[in-house]
Amino acid sequence: MRFNRWQFLLISMLIMLIILALGTDRYFALVRQERLEEIRQIEEENERLIKKARQAQEQIRIMDERLVELEEMLLNLQRTEQIVSGASPSRGGRQYTVTTMPILSPSGFSPARFERALKGTPLAGIGEALVQAEAETDINALVLAAIIVHESGWGSSRLAQDKNNLAGLGAYDHSPGSAIRFESREGCVMFLAELLRDRPGESLEEIGGWYASDPRWAAKVAGCMKAISEERR
Repeated sequence: MRFNRWQFLLISMLIMLIILALGTDRYFALVRQERLEEIRQIEEENERLIKKARQAQEQIRIMDERLVELEEMLLNLQRTEQIVSGASPSRGGRQYTVTTMPILSPSGFSPARFERALKGTPLAGIGEALVQAEAETDINALVLAAIIVHESGWGSSRLAQDKNNLAGLGAYDHSPGSAIRFESREGCVMFLAELLRDRPGESLEEIGGWYASDPRWAAKVAGCMKAISEERR
């Protein structure tokens, strides 16, 4: 079968149009694929930015909470130091002293503050235990520290050295050998805090009646509170 010139041209044009159509479809398919990939990358970047924004918001929230805690701690520390120094304002017409202040009160002391005061003594290292005991029992950590300092002679007593008994617990005048042995100093600190929480007495003055036979016990512990508070090594 022979084609004339016009038929040949027509067939050639049809073939070219088919080729162009196929190429155009492929071109648009490639462009569409590229656009979809760009959209996917944009979505991934947006998700990454949203995640970072949420993380930043969470960090800000944590920082705000921490700031509130620090402000409260500083306020508690200021109140404690005012009482210890004898410069505390009266509350409801009552002037608290070191021996009459409620032991169920926040000290505002940090582990680092205790460690500065106890540095160079056998009691160094119990700062965290003191603050933890306050957090769990609400017993003022400075009161705990002062009782321990007084009863153990800043950690130098035999009971403290041999039995981890930092507070003379169970050691009576007529039977010093009955003192309690603790597995750790931290265990002794927590035991003392729980004892003060569960036994009668809301102040050193009241606690002294059952804790020790020495009538000046509360005053001596108060002196230790002042010594710890003023120690800023």
